[in-house]
Amino acid sequence: MSNSPKETTPRASNSGTPAWLIPLKIVTWPFLFVWGLLYRNWLSYVIGSVLRDADRVYSVKFIWYGESVYLHPMVWGSLVLFFVEKSNVVAPGWLLLVWFSMLAICFLTVMYNFDIFKAGVLLISLIAVFGLAYISNMKWDWNPLRWLAVHIGGLDARVSSGFYVVACYVFAVLILAEVVWAWLFNRVELDESYVYEHKFMKSTAREPIFARGLKRETRDLLELLILGAGDIEHRTKTGSKRFKNVPGASLGLGRAIDSMLDYRRNEQVDLERKRRDEDDQAHLTDAIPDAYDDVDDGGLDDNGTDAAG
Repeated sequence: MSNSPKETTPRASNSGTPAWLIPLKIVTWPFLFVWGLLYRNWLSYVIGSVLRDADRVYSVKFIWYGESVYLHPMVWGSLVLFFVEKSNVVAPGWLLLVWFSMLAICFLTVMYNFDIFKAGVLLISLIAVFGLAYISNMKWDWNPLRWLAVHIGGLDARVSSGFYVVACYVFAVLILAEVVWAWLFNRVELDESYVYEHKFMKSTAREPIFARGLKRETRDLLELLILGAGDIEHRTKTGSKRFKNVPGASLGLGRAIDSMLDYRRNEQVDLERKRRDEDDQAHLTDAIPDAYDDVDDGGLDDNGTDAAG
């Protein structure tokens, strides 16, 4: 009888799990079950998930948002400004100017679409604003911006560090409400043939896609930078329907959709898999050491030494 560990380790009947792991599985099973439910029904839509294997993409899940989702930099941006304010590295007035600049950029992203030219103009405008703000602090007799700086300073327009924390809370609640609303009413699943729209307390709508077409589009450079977002347009019988502000549609999720649109029949997938297996087998055959060829020729004895010697 063999005394190998594989045969001496007690195992559950009809299972490959060692007996000592069974109590751990019993304890962790409820948590794993709840996590699986949350991921399949909530997190996979929120972060965008792709079902794929080595050959093809089978389905894509995502949710599309309203325009207010682009205010999310105000959450972590306000938090960063809070810690900078506490460190006393930068003057409070400059931090407040940065906060209002962030708010302006986020709202401009909500209101307008920025191509490369408009984004360049926005960048130049920001540099000009901060440059003029710096010049306004210079005590030059001919500096008219100094008068404006003295006027604003006389208004005593200052905020405490707690202001940034409160702003973080307010925008976090706004973004959370946007995420929950989108999950309830804007859940979408794409597979190779259909578009499924899931809405809370409503039936799931299903429409074919390949017969009428599906495309993705990056319309705003700032949306790409803030969220990697893009639009997905799906043609219907009566026209077209657009899923706006899909996170990752211009990046990884968009590439997965492109791969899924590169439709291949099952026979083609099987043929490509067979060819890969044949190539792997050929590589294994070529990797056999030359010593085995010497054994076949009688060049080596049973101990692996040269018989001729």
